[in-house]
Amino acid sequence: MITIWKTPIVATVEQVLKDLKLQLYGAGLLKEIKNTGSDLMCTCPFHANGKEHNPSCGVLLQQKVTKDKTYEAGTVHCYTCGYTADLPQFVADLLGLSSPVEGFKWLVNQYNYQTEERELPDLDMYRGSIAKSSVLEESLVKQYTQNLLQSEEACRYLHKRRIANWVLEAYELGFDPEDKTVLFPVRGMDGKVIFYKGRSIAGKHFYNAKEVDKTSVVFGLWEILNGSFSWGTADQIEEVWITESEIDALSLISYGVPAVAIMGSHISEEQCKELERTPFRRFVLATDNDDAGRKGASQIKRLLIPKGFRFINLKWHTSLKDINDLVKEYGDGWKDHLTGY
Repeated sequence: MITIWKTPIVATVEQVLKDLKLQLYGAGLLKEIKNTGSDLMCTCPFHANGKEHNPSCGVLLQQKVTKDKTYEAGTVHCYTCGYTADLPQFVADLLGLSSPVEGFKWLVNQYNYQTEERELPDLDMYRGSIAKSSVLEESLVKQYTQNLLQSEEACRYLHKRRIANWVLEAYELGFDPEDKTVLFPVRGMDGKVIFYKGRSIAGKHFYNAKEVDKTSVVFGLWEILNGSFSWGTADQIEEVWITESEIDALSLISYGVPAVAIMGSHISEEQCKELERTPFRRFVLATDNDDAGRKGASQIKRLLIPKGFRFINLKWHTSLKDINDLVKEYGDGWKDHLTGY
């Protein structure tokens, strides 16, 4: 028995790989599986068309704990191409499933239930620990949101930027009437607001919280993990768009596109870890249409492709700078000015 995502799976890692090999027999993948005692070595299915001569892909038989991280049983790493994934992601990639959540469901259905009614356990879509941090009082968050909804000026500002009414409420955007600043709440993985980022509606001024590590969280990640939107719930999301700014992400969300913001042109190591702990593995890189944005997109790919992430690059057929500018200019036709999505 192994434990995957805090759920016991009534199988060994070796049994799972052998069953996958049988299921993929016609494709000739996982042709060779060797038990070395501490782990398994198998032929990597993701490079050389799965036809490499010597096994280069290691698979942990048991959980492995290091100083920095705990690796679940079934964690896969190819020493040749760098592919890395946990077992649900590996199953999903092998079988062409839409997400690691579907890979997890395959494991549960395959090994845990023998009755006709197979009920899946509730899934904790975020697999990391919730860091302790200072959070804002909920009453203050509610007050800021009420300020926004009662301010015609603030709502008009956001509507001009194509942010939908339902997004204002779902994401609990706020407004500070004294400074005439729209407030974007940044939440930790417990759903509580850690800090606000502000944007003046009187001019193009931006305000960042002081003494807060803004590179440790991803804007909007908690919401798409825990909310229920037009695209469905988190386990139904096939890909997520990564933007630089909060307003870019909210522009996409207003058009029914799951999106997050890294709050800058470059992603941090902590933000990479946040993404690793989610079920999402397919992303569209929607960083700004400038040199900094393109360099940021390259950095994101460099850090996350070796960890099993897949990316789609965007080609812009316009000189506009970012997603929000694109949406403001073209409205419903914004996608016509991008290819690669």
